[in-house]
Amino acid sequence: MTTKIIICVTTQHAIAAVFESGKLGICQTFAVSEDGQRAFGNLLHAHPGIPVYLMVDSVEEDYHAEILPHASGSSRQELVRRKLKQLYRSTSYYTAWIQWRESDKRRDDHYMFAALTNAELLRPWLETLHVFQSPLAGVYLLPMVTQVLLARLKLAASDLLVVSKQNGGLRQSFFQASQLKASRLALADQEHINSAVELAADIGKTRLYLNSLRLMAREAKLTVLLLDTHDSMEDLQQHLQADPGFTTVMRLSSAELSARLGGVPLLCPYALHMTVLGLQQPVNNLAPAIVTRNFWRHQQRRLTFAASAVVTAAALVWAGANLYQSHQLDNATHRLETEAQALQTRYVEITKAFPQAPASAENLEKAVQLAIRIKQDSRTPEKAMLAVSRALESSPEIMLTRLSWKFGAPGQGAGNTGVEVAPPAGAAGWREAGLVEGEIRPFHGDYRSAMASVNRFAGKMAHDPEIASVSVVEMPLNIHSSNALSGNTLDAGTNETMRAEFKIKIVMKGRI
Repeated sequence: MTTKIIICVTTQHAIAAVFESGKLGICQTFAVSEDGQRAFGNLLHAHPGIPVYLMVDSVEEDYHAEILPHASGSSRQELVRRKLKQLYRSTSYYTAWIQWRESDKRRDDHYMFAALTNAELLRPWLETLHVFQSPLAGVYLLPMVTQVLLARLKLAASDLLVVSKQNGGLRQSFFQASQLKASRLALADQEHINSAVELAADIGKTRLYLNSLRLMAREAKLTVLLLDTHDSMEDLQQHLQADPGFTTVMRLSSAELSARLGGVPLLCPYALHMTVLGLQQPVNNLAPAIVTRNFWRHQQRRLTFAASAVVTAAALVWAGANLYQSHQLDNATHRLETEAQALQTRYVEITKAFPQAPASAENLEKAVQLAIRIKQDSRTPEKAMLAVSRALESSPEIMLTRLSWKFGAPGQGAGNTGVEVAPPAGAAGWREAGLVEGEIRPFHGDYRSAMASVNRFAGKMAHDPEIASVSVVEMPLNIHSSNALSGNTLDAGTNETMRAEFKIKIVMKGRI
């Protein structure tokens, strides 16, 4: 928990203590004098830059409940500002907050306005804070801190009067539904403040005062809570219990209060409220922005330091993660290198047992490359056979007797195949060529019909998308004008010896 300096200012003196680790330190009392200011300055000098929370307990306070039309945003701020200026013209220490909102059609807001009417009470202490540049977090009235105390004690009643003995007299604060409505400090001498009868009478006057303000009905029963930090209000409790105007009178001793606040010791008259102020501050404070300017700067510095710490921590975590990942990668690399060396050693040992190679590694590599090249360059007559088969499907009179196929350069000799590869003009590279040999069956001596069938068969192959060119090498009857006529008419009646044979050369498309 952040270290704080808690100050309670009264008309007679100021009480200050350092709040740290959830506990209030030793209280120091400072008189309203130059010596008191000097001693207070020494406390600030010993704790530089520590936020200061100031609480005021004085009769010069004002509380005013007001109902205003519901507004929001800048309209609400302007409405509240005008009302505060109207109520408190002679002081700049004031505040306002919404306590609740009506549920009818207008839904008006119920405000509580509070102010310290004598700002001169704070002047010597604020001057000392300014000299030592101590950040003032806020100025709070003691009843505002009492409202926070009730919330921490989890005490609530419809009409609750909280009574406590302070150095200046009897403090009485009235709450409805845990909301502050009014408060008064009855000044009294030492003899009067110790008299249970007179204190009970003063509380009865407060009850009549609340009736006059119409804060509670005359027939309403009032619940009283005695904050007995001095353990001296047992007689007062008995007197109030005997009064039929009070329904319940509760008393919390110093031990009970300390236990409910976590066992914190109550070492000075205002230790209860100073401890509560250290634990939790009221939402609103009375100090204007110019007075709390140093605290705003203090918060900005803390936010900057906190952001820097977060960024630094994130950077350290990131760097640590990177270092860890780098370490993991180095280990993995070292492990892989070790495995690679082990495999290499094993490979060398295994290769020593290999038989002697029939050839050098270079020649073996060339042989493999040559085999791959041969496999890539290899060709089969499948494409030519498929093309011829497609033409034969629609020519049932054609009987295929032989199919020769050759894959080579243009103009290359046919060899045993009888195929001369001669691609069309302008072609380059190797080509596939074939020689189709066949005959017309049945043939009855009609050469004209046989030659027409051969030409149709050649035309069908010429239109095949896989064939580049088709040429008829030999017809069943040679009708060239340079050939001499020969034969015997007696052979015309013998059909068994008559054959209509032909040869067609084809060149396939495609190149390497």
